[in-house]
Amino acid sequence: MKEVNHNFRPPKRAELKKWEAARILIENGFIYHHVYETVEKKEGIVVSYNNYVNYPENIKDAKEFVIKYREQAINE
Repeated sequence: MKEVNHNFRPPKRAELKKWEAARILIENGFIYHHVYETVEKKEGIVVSYNNYVNYPENIKDAKEFVIKYREQAINE
């Protein structure tokens, strides 16, 4: 069991590919918190966030999402 953000909307029980995409995201630290298209940093300190990114619903896009936004993953 894994705690996720209240933004998570579970797929229907029969939507197995969407469940697999959610599993990939959650296992890689994306627990449905806000992820941003760009994060501006100055001297290693975040100064601004721009544009929320929608979480993907298919496996291929989930894998690309993990790679593209890996710096915003929550590592426990």
